[in-house]
Amino acid sequence: MKQREKTVSILDRLSWSVQPPRGLVKGNYYREEARFSSCFNGDLGHLGILEAVTDGDRIVMVEFNEQCSPTYYIRRFQNADKRLSDYGFFQASKERTATTGVVLVNGITSVEAQMVSQNRLTGEFDLVAGASNSIRRSMLPLAEKIAERLDQPSGQLYYGLSKELEPGVTGRLQLVIENSRIIRFFYDEIFADSPEEIENPELKPYYRQSKYHCPEYISTSGAGFNSLSDLLSQSVLTHQELLGLKDLPYTEDENRAPEWDRYLLLANEIQKEMLQDGIRITQAE
Repeated sequence: MKQREKTVSILDRLSWSVQPPRGLVKGNYYREEARFSSCFNGDLGHLGILEAVTDGDRIVMVEFNEQCSPTYYIRRFQNADKRLSDYGFFQASKERTATTGVVLVNGITSVEAQMVSQNRLTGEFDLVAGASNSIRRSMLPLAEKIAERLDQPSGQLYYGLSKELEPGVTGRLQLVIENSRIIRFFYDEIFADSPEEIENPELKPYYRQSKYHCPEYISTSGAGFNSLSDLLSQSVLTHQELLGLKDLPYTEDENRAPEWDRYLLLANEIQKEMLQDGIRITQAE
């Protein structure tokens, strides 16, 4: 039984990257998601989410994410993001991973890169040895659904910006616009793939994870980073303002959360880009 699978130490033999595409990515936005691999009556299964962005006839971004089932056999990983939490380190401690030599993220990033470089979402792709069922049962079927719609504008525009905030920490801001309104929004900060790249010694233990999804990350503000990010998303979606910081805690000068100014660095750049593109958001009354 997998609950009793032998623990091994092979982290030094494995390598994977959680880094987002650097710089600005923008274009038509396509998204599909579905549950898969339900194991028993009452199990919803894992949630697969595939996003694609096109610029004209070129695919400029493909990203697959997976959340563990809410009934996952290890409570720590129930509803956890497999890509940006410590799930990869958990996989790296298992016998089967020692046999395959890869974690889930290896398989995902390999297929994503092929889809972008070959400018297609369907057909045959080289799968890394031991590629997870997540790719076969979720990523590729979702890609087929998106491929059926690629010849038509999606009606949604994606803006994503990733930028280094300090050595070893990359900020990432993503938003989707439809009918002059922001309908999706997410801000996160992602740690480098190795401790050596992270300058702040207190942050080194969180490598290959993001602040939002890392279960062990300790925020320096009076709330968890994930909570602040959720409140920020709620504010932007409610007020349709990227720079207003409305209805948010820790905005006062004497008690200001550093996350806000780091976020604003990226938000200002995206807003300028949107204005240059003639995109204006209809603000809430």
